[in-house]
Amino acid sequence: MNSDYSHNPLTEVALALSMAFFAIMVLTIFALSQKQFKSIESNKISINSKSSINKDKKDKKRTLVFYHNKNFYDQNLKVWRLENQDKPADRYTLAVPTKMSVKELFEIKKIFQGLDLQVTEQNQQWNEALENISIK
Repeated sequence: MNSDYSHNPLTEVALALSMAFFAIMVLTIFALSQKQFKSIESNKISINSKSSINKDKKDKKRTLVFYHNKNFYDQNLKVWRLENQDKPADRYTLAVPTKMSVKELFEIKKIFQGLDLQVTEQNQQWNEALENISIK
């Protein structure tokens, strides 16, 4: 396909300008649509902010559980079992040793399946206290 205008420099300039205009148009549309979504989200937050604060205050309480040597312990370092709980909580924080395999962690998470579980590392003091319990 050969045209009389294919080697004309003004044709090249016109094509470059049209591509630049199209790129600016697409970026403008994207920027305006993002601004609209942000304003909608901020309205939702301002409307529901009081109820979410009250809900967070009620639900902040989590049951702290420690894992050590294939056993679970409560905050008082007594053996803890999920199935033995009279009124099981929905929210748990599980403290695990720092040197734990990922496979073992996933096996533990299966036990708490369907519950709100946060996993954290045990600090040195808890590690020492749990070691003392396992020695006794």
